[in-house]
Amino acid sequence: MSEAVKSLDNLESITTEFARFEHFVKVLLDAYVVIDAQGRVIKANQMLAQVTGQKLRQVLKAESLDSIITFSLDGKPLGFKELLEYDSPIRIDEVRGHLAGKPENETLNLILGIYPFVQQSTGQKLGFFLLLRDVTAETNLQDQYKDKAIQSITDPLTTLFTRAYFEEYLPSQVSRMETLPENERYHISVVMCDIDFFKKINDKYGHQAGDYVLKNVSRIMKQTFRKTDVCCRYGGEEFLVILPAASFENAAIAANKLRQAVQDEVMIFEEQHIPVTLSCGVATIQIGKETYSEAMARADAALYDSKHQGRNMVSLHDGAKIINTARTPTGS
Repeated sequence: MSEAVKSLDNLESITTEFARFEHFVKVLLDAYVVIDAQGRVIKANQMLAQVTGQKLRQVLKAESLDSIITFSLDGKPLGFKELLEYDSPIRIDEVRGHLAGKPENETLNLILGIYPFVQQSTGQKLGFFLLLRDVTAETNLQDQYKDKAIQSITDPLTTLFTRAYFEEYLPSQVSRMETLPENERYHISVVMCDIDFFKKINDKYGHQAGDYVLKNVSRIMKQTFRKTDVCCRYGGEEFLVILPAASFENAAIAANKLRQAVQDEVMIFEEQHIPVTLSCGVATIQIGKETYSEAMARADAALYDSKHQGRNMVSLHDGAKIINTARTPTGS
């Protein structure tokens, strides 16, 4: 059998397969296209022309689907050959579509539905029916709402979470732990931090230098703590960190690591070196025995003791007493 005859037979077969759905697809609101095993466009609707920005007759004359639009999923190409490999109907979300002739950074956000056409007698793949839903506008709108939501709980200067978010997040975590059996609970520790002599930094170097210091300390906090930890700007030069699943000892280690990193950081603003240190107070919430506010008060008392004892140090409050774990006096 010649290739021309074989191709004609395959075209007739896929057309016959598609005929079962032809009346149904007339009422589809989404774009669709029928592709044969060689990637050629067999059928398409006006919505596909709108999505691709081409006239329908141009689409139907295209040599292949890939010459009109190319897809990618998680950064990997998803051409007609990859789509042809699916043996059963499937939906694929979060697909990127790139139109021919458009800049690389202009992409569509798509949901694809694939229905393979297989010749029943031989099991040969004839092609597939491809449904495309363009959700670019919806995705962009969701991203805008997401950005606004993030902005509402993020401090604009430091990009850390706000005090309001802290006061919402911590009680919810404590409440969740209180509903669990004791053997399923994990520790929740809090670290309260304060930049030493921050007023003197503002007075000596200026408020822009003070902002520079706040940004740098915040950056170091993000680098030092885990991604699961919640770093917040509590107000002014004071910071708070929630450490889920961190014991008293581990929270102290993390706080001291931060203190050391801030001390070691060389901060230069407008050619002036600004020495910066940090004092910290640590407490672990005793779930079921105290409120989160009481644990915060213990962390605050530990922080006060760090500053009283000479600053640039970490102090812990174990519920009964304050323990100084690291001290590097900076004077008064």
